[in-house]
Amino acid sequence: MSGAKKLLKKAYDLLPFKQPVYTVVRSMAKVPEPIYRHLHFRGVIKVPVSKKESFRITHFGQMIENELFWKGITGWEPISMELWIRLCRRSNVIMDIGANTGVYALVAHAVNPQAKIAAVEPVERIHRRLQENINLNDGSILAVHAAVSDHTGTAVLYDLPDSDHVLSVSLEQKWNQASTRLRPVEVPCITVKDLAQRMGCERIDLLKIDVETHEPAVLRGFKDILVRDRPSMLIEILNDQVAAEVTPLLDGLGYEYYNIDDVTWPPVKTGRLSRSGHYNFLVCMPEVAQAIGI
Repeated sequence: MSGAKKLLKKAYDLLPFKQPVYTVVRSMAKVPEPIYRHLHFRGVIKVPVSKKESFRITHFGQMIENELFWKGITGWEPISMELWIRLCRRSNVIMDIGANTGVYALVAHAVNPQAKIAAVEPVERIHRRLQENINLNDGSILAVHAAVSDHTGTAVLYDLPDSDHVLSVSLEQKWNQASTRLRPVEVPCITVKDLAQRMGCERIDLLKIDVETHEPAVLRGFKDILVRDRPSMLIEILNDQVAAEVTPLLDGLGYEYYNIDDVTWPPVKTGRLSRSGHYNFLVCMPEVAQAIGI
């Protein structure tokens, strides 16, 4: 960032009353994305999920919160989110793996406050923000500072430690080769089985797994639970290699696969896993797909 841009950013950050002004603007007109993506601020916002359901989240000046402020619950991964909401309403045990600041976990709690919900985030500074958001919403979601993989102990995460916020970090060394700024950081590591024990739950109903190509290792860490419970999963499949590694872990379990492009409703049912049309696949049993109307 040039010196002039840094000065402009600092001046913008110092402007007072941005949130109340933008709230009024939002109520009066539909602001297009090329404009509102620059109109960020910091403060607590309320995000409606339905006429009776909502959650609170801190706008830290980042992209996801800004999308939620200006566009509401459809502002971030709208098709994935609609599927998630429908799945959460019928699930008793819900896990958000790779939670970042907790949007999916907070939505789960808003629509099903009786469910047991855990949100797992490996980056310590992001985990603190996750916990802050959970505390804004009665604090009943279990927040865990850890990476999820196929073993218990520690793991090496590739992070941008000089960055205020990160959206895409991974345990996979190959994933991180594109940037020379990434640095290895040792973090706690658990499995989904460990998490289930910590939650005190006998079965798992629903998981969101977003770990930047480390998904196969996450599944390996609870293969026996997959066979036993056949939980629904909103899982990120970023490339065909991940799809090829995940496929044998799910073969023979009766799952259906839905490729989500976050534009098309209903999502497209496919005969196999492949690179996602956007980021996510829905993996669920046929009776679950029928129950949520797809």
